[in-house]
Amino acid sequence: MPNILITGITSCESRGVEALARSIVEQLNPHGVMGAHQVTVLTQTPALDKEALAPTGADCAADPFVVSRSWQQMRPQESPSELSARRERLLADTDLVIATGGDLHTSDYGVSTPYLRALIAAQQRGIPTVMIGQSVGPFDGSSDAEAWLTVADRLQLLTVRESVSHRYVVDKLGLPEQRVSLSSDPAFLLSAATSEGVSAVLSHLGLTPGEPYVCVAPSQGITRFSTLEEARHLAALTRLVTSFVRTWDMPVLLVPHCHDSRSHNDDRILAARIAEAFGSPQVKVLPGALSASDYKGILARAELVVSERLHAAIGALSSGVPAVAIGHSHKFNGVLAETYGDSVDVAGIHMDVRAFAEDPSVIDRLVNDTDAAGLRAILRQRLPLITDRAHDDFARIRKLLGA
Repeated sequence: MPNILITGITSCESRGVEALARSIVEQLNPHGVMGAHQVTVLTQTPALDKEALAPTGADCAADPFVVSRSWQQMRPQESPSELSARRERLLADTDLVIATGGDLHTSDYGVSTPYLRALIAAQQRGIPTVMIGQSVGPFDGSSDAEAWLTVADRLQLLTVRESVSHRYVVDKLGLPEQRVSLSSDPAFLLSAATSEGVSAVLSHLGLTPGEPYVCVAPSQGITRFSTLEEARHLAALTRLVTSFVRTWDMPVLLVPHCHDSRSHNDDRILAARIAEAFGSPQVKVLPGALSASDYKGILARAELVVSERLHAAIGALSSGVPAVAIGHSHKFNGVLAETYGDSVDVAGIHMDVRAFAEDPSVIDRLVNDTDAAGLRAILRQRLPLITDRAHDDFARIRKLLGA
């Protein structure tokens, strides 16, 4: 039974991170705990993530290559020598290292180089390594770019999830084109919760079967990376949900896609504030500790999804539901543009968060001019291509493993 190590994971407190980890393990072991591969996920919150990923049969271990101070209370305390010994034990039993993470390899968050450590250590020991479904760059300086290129050149498989990254690594960084393939985010393959489970959540909120609704997935952390004031962000989101309720005449469900133990990134806080500011049961916060699959099932029944979390948007898009994004980086633009294709104007599906908060016409256009039916029709045509690309990554991984 091959042993596979997954790196690039932070914590399944973010349902986007859970969607990545779960999708990869599900594809490696489609029969769950009876799968053909032993998969270990390196994470900052191992006990929490082991529970979240239990249906897949994956094991979870505190990441010995990247130790985050902000999650130190949720992982064992280890000395440098203990971490080194555990790194050696993990790699001694590893047949393949898969790096995920979506957009770790950029200067946007300042964490790019640390998440190369597991790959570097594996490559030094002759263990095959792959990166799948990445967004890459931009890098502010040459050192991070050079570190990433050194690792990329030694990978057995490298795929990116959108054309913006493909052009960047080939045209800007100079990676030979034959070394990188255009693919899709692995979360396009995430399985959704059962229809019965989704119906139970919606019924708890007072929604009748088949009742239409709009979903808005706000990001508590987006102001941290966009330098936008929290009060202005909250006011803009409140205007958005108010406009949807009045114009579309249907409820708005707020989707807190990140349940972070760190308040600066916990979407439940922001969702509660939006609902309180609106002050009517027409705006509802999805309750409880829902999983990435639960959220996908709920997003799959929406008329439209507006998301500040990329993987909430992917949960909708992968279900054939039109989604537009409010973002702060090129990853939003790239993934949505790739999903809809050239026939859709990017300006209509991706709004910069500062423009969203500062220009009232942005909300007016989003609510009044979004052609949800047209976007849905385009998704029906494009989705087979997008999911086939993601499936191809795992066919190539199985080939690497000799399956």
